[in-house]
Amino acid sequence: MRVVFDSLRDFLYKYFVLPGYDWVDTPTYGIVLGVLVLFAVIPMLKRMGVRLDRRFFIAVSPFIAFGATARELVDRNLGFYGLAGSYPSNFWLVSPWIFFTMFFLTLVCLLLSLLAGKRLKFGYHMPMFAIGSVLAGYNLSLILLNIKQVVPFAFVFVVLTFFMVFAYFLSKTRFFAFLGNEFNLLVVFAHLFDASATFVGVDFLGFGEQHVLPSFLIRYFGTAFVMFPLKLVVLLPALYVIDKDLQGDETARRFIKFAVLVLGLGPAIRNVTMMLL
Repeated sequence: MRVVFDSLRDFLYKYFVLPGYDWVDTPTYGIVLGVLVLFAVIPMLKRMGVRLDRRFFIAVSPFIAFGATARELVDRNLGFYGLAGSYPSNFWLVSPWIFFTMFFLTLVCLLLSLLAGKRLKFGYHMPMFAIGSVLAGYNLSLILLNIKQVVPFAFVFVVLTFFMVFAYFLSKTRFFAFLGNEFNLLVVFAHLFDASATFVGVDFLGFGEQHVLPSFLIRYFGTAFVMFPLKLVVLLPALYVIDKDLQGDETARRFIKFAVLVLGLGPAIRNVTMMLL
């Protein structure tokens, strides 16, 4: 019995405690995220009457920037993050657990903002945005004070601009007209941003790719340029299906798009932060 327990403990520690991604924990986290979104978050948002409109996206945007930059600042031991120490004491601030940390932090701030808005007779958006801006502003100040290079950062945006122009014209065609629907181009932007940062980081700066499928394809093709067709091949059908199957459920449709956006924008901002520092 003890042998079984020790084997199980070693398995869980290797695949779900140690930082990083592999073929075991990646699909597991994907399933957990899907279940959490479908059966917990979306019903909760509906009960609270939170409408996922433009104001919602603006209110939570600083939290995305905060979480994405925090991951790299932890590795650099800059500012307050230096107090977190090294792994495993900073367990909740390294990938992939930082996603859960930022999710619950954002949720708590949303609940507090809703309570404040209800008591003071104004929307939750302003206090939510204010809290997030303070957190993100602190991280931004650490980045600005420690910038070492900006050329790769500029190159990322040159590449991103080219592909976003391509995506825009694609949305004007009959077959891909659905890209013009609510927030779809914004989701595409997030993932093309991630692809651009990965391409520049891996091909020109010698960075490594952590996620298992992209890492395999980059090694196989010998270039991170493969990220662009990979993103489009996966993302475009996904957005089409989301719009079609969830046409009558605005909250579910928009939150799933929001989750997909975060999965692209978070790593992109983290990679760009790495380049700057």
